[in-house]
Amino acid sequence: MTETPDGSTVRAVSRAIDILFALGHNPLTLGDVAEVVSLSKPTTYRLLSTLRAKGMVVQDQASGHYGLGPGCFHLMSSISNGNAGFIFEATDALEQLRDVTAETVAVHVRAGRSRICVKELPSPHLIRYIAGVGVSEGIHTGSAGKTLLAFMPEAERERLLKDLPLDPTTPNTITDLETLRAQLKSIAAAGIAHSHGERAVGAVGVTAPITDANGFALAALSVIGPEGRLGKEKIAEIERHVREVAARISATVSGASEVD
Repeated sequence: MTETPDGSTVRAVSRAIDILFALGHNPLTLGDVAEVVSLSKPTTYRLLSTLRAKGMVVQDQASGHYGLGPGCFHLMSSISNGNAGFIFEATDALEQLRDVTAETVAVHVRAGRSRICVKELPSPHLIRYIAGVGVSEGIHTGSAGKTLLAFMPEAERERLLKDLPLDPTTPNTITDLETLRAQLKSIAAAGIAHSHGERAVGAVGVTAPITDANGFALAALSVIGPEGRLGKEKIAEIERHVREVAARISATVSGASEVD
């Protein structure tokens, strides 16, 4: 497809992406989609039809609601296999973080009610903790999950928390909704999350968000290690490094997304 002089092809792509983001929150009717993305119904219908033909959108014939299609899950599979562009661009930064902390570095993204590890650089120590690339956990578990929740649009977070099963992974996993809400508020204010044995007994996690231009989490960047090596001073040191690297990657991602 050739771009027209007035940039209509670029606008069509932008609008299609807006539709996918809208459907990422929950299934919507044609009218709801049009309202969310501020387009006319005919324009919205044409875009939805194209996305449906490409497998990116499906429609429930009974209710008429549109939802994300198998093509989107294929993209998610690519991300969970470590094929995310921003992760490629951040490889040097992640390696530097692993080297300066000497602990495992992991990147997680949200997948529905779960979080999935999409990139991991193991600690050089013989005794270490790892998340496991492709492994998913409940999004309420550990510093990575709490970061993804804390830096999520409020309305989306509340919809998720409304019926999120707070199943325990360890005795330290947060299973009380109000306790979780309080921690998420603190994490959002501090810009950093900690966990002590919430996902794996004896493991300590320090996590900062990799954010988009709006400040919402695209991913969670964590340093994970055994509590025997991660005392208060070491955690404070790791926190500084995680913040700096997460901010650097976020700036790169935000800058790239603003390029026309």
